[in-house]
Amino acid sequence: MGFSTGQGPPQSLTEINVTPFVDVMLVLLIVFMISAPLLQTGIDIDLPQGNVEMQQSDNALVVSIDGKGKHYLNETYLQPEILMENVKKARAASSNKVVYVRADKSLPYGSVIELISQMREAGIQEVSLITLPPERK
Repeated sequence: MGFSTGQGPPQSLTEINVTPFVDVMLVLLIVFMISAPLLQTGIDIDLPQGNVEMQQSDNALVVSIDGKGKHYLNETYLQPEILMENVKKARAASSNKVVYVRADKSLPYGSVIELISQMREAGIQEVSLITLPPERK
């Protein structure tokens, strides 16, 4: 299949059709745009707002309590009875001595105080609360 001009050997068309390639890329883009939000994991916690912005380090120990009262240590669900044992072990293995507490704002105040009291009894003196930064007007 070539074009003949009457002189010399026939030459073939060597153009690349990019339309199918663009179609495939657009379909992949749409698939990733739809599936990316579904792949996000984490604990659904509605944090209260505070006046101080907290700087949290990458290797921080974070104890979370969601709105249903479930306890987590760095995204791992733990029974409240074994939470303090695991916090002490993780703190001993970590270079960071501060334990951060994330608590849902719908929780009773007593639940957060009880958790902090348990940490103090376990020998953890450096406890910091994580809040959302205040809204700018």
